[in-house]
Amino acid sequence: MSLKLDQLDINSSVSEEAVTRNLDDAGMIILDHAQISLTLPLLRSCAEKNVAITICDESHLPSGIFIPMSGHTESGGRMRSQVESSKPLRKQIWQKTVAAKIYNQAMVLKAYGLSYQPLIHAMPKVRSGDTSNIEGTAAAYYWKHLFHGELDFRRDRFGSEPNAMLNYSYAILRSLTAKSIIGAGLTPFMGIHHKNIYNSLCLADDIMEPFRPFADARVKMYIDENPKLLCEHELSKSMRQYLLGILNTDVRLEDQLRPLQVSMQIVCAKLARCFEDDTVSPLIYPVYE
Repeated sequence: MSLKLDQLDINSSVSEEAVTRNLDDAGMIILDHAQISLTLPLLRSCAEKNVAITICDESHLPSGIFIPMSGHTESGGRMRSQVESSKPLRKQIWQKTVAAKIYNQAMVLKAYGLSYQPLIHAMPKVRSGDTSNIEGTAAAYYWKHLFHGELDFRRDRFGSEPNAMLNYSYAILRSLTAKSIIGAGLTPFMGIHHKNIYNSLCLADDIMEPFRPFADARVKMYIDENPKLLCEHELSKSMRQYLLGILNTDVRLEDQLRPLQVSMQIVCAKLARCFEDDTVSPLIYPVYE
């Protein structure tokens, strides 16, 4: 893979014809083969255009991400406002984030005709900072009911299917969130809730939470249509291609349908406003329907 006339140029040993793509239209490039090589000019161009490059391991799961160091003309001032943000503001942002996640979880259950009312009732109980861990209580209920037909399903990163499909979807969302955060002039290193000296994407892990149910619903749909795939031990190419489609899934944000990756950019831009104006009011999240 190289840069040719400011375009992504893809040459393959199994195809005589090269493929070109406009980098301005590429939000993310996913590399999932040990024989892939890239040129430095291509990497530079991806950094300039805020195109994230995600690499996958032998199990086809995303294991690393290349993102630009700065993606906004006002990144210095915005990062400063992020770093200097007050603890009460960060706790209020987390409260709004958790409530949005629980609502979307409820709507996913409702869409599949499953009991969702307890999650709706849980939303008002989310306080600043979610000190009572309503998020955890809601998650336990959600996972118990979402895959109720799958024997002994437990949400476990290293567990059996559909866990690998969820892992893959979440990793894609995480990469998208990180690149969108940088594009908004913020740093993904400093979270509002997640704090880990070994985690360089704490804020991405925070902001992606309300987007997870969209990935869950996509996995649920695939499993319901292909129940035998629960016996698969690795993600097939067709499964990965299907899951990648979440990036262009239309979601409702501010009463408008937009591709999920566009909505993520808007959410992160609104988050930057929260830090600049010292208020949680600008923050919005898409709703599942």
